[in-house]
Amino acid sequence: MILATGSIVGLRVRNRVLHRYYSGNPYELFTFKNRAFGPYWWAYWIMISCNVISPQLFWFKKVRTNLVVVFILSIFVNIGMWFERFVIVVTSLHP
Repeated sequence: MILATGSIVGLRVRNRVLHRYYSGNPYELFTFKNRAFGPYWWAYWIMISCNVISPQLFWFKKVRTNLVVVFILSIFVNIGMWFERFVIVVTSLHP
């Protein structure tokens, strides 16, 4: 379940980036650049690494069968979901 959700989140982020880049709307492009490289870049990249990259470890059977690793990765995904909300709210309020 976490692997599927992480892959869907990764595709969603990729589609957002492509949409903002190819839309030609300078505001949309600015919001992406501000989130990824602005003052809260650290939160955006923590979100990406926790929600997209860390669940990809579940492709390996040794990771899926180790209960401690599954628990730790689930905590990372939970942290990533919190950072997703943080990025949405805080970067929307940032001038």
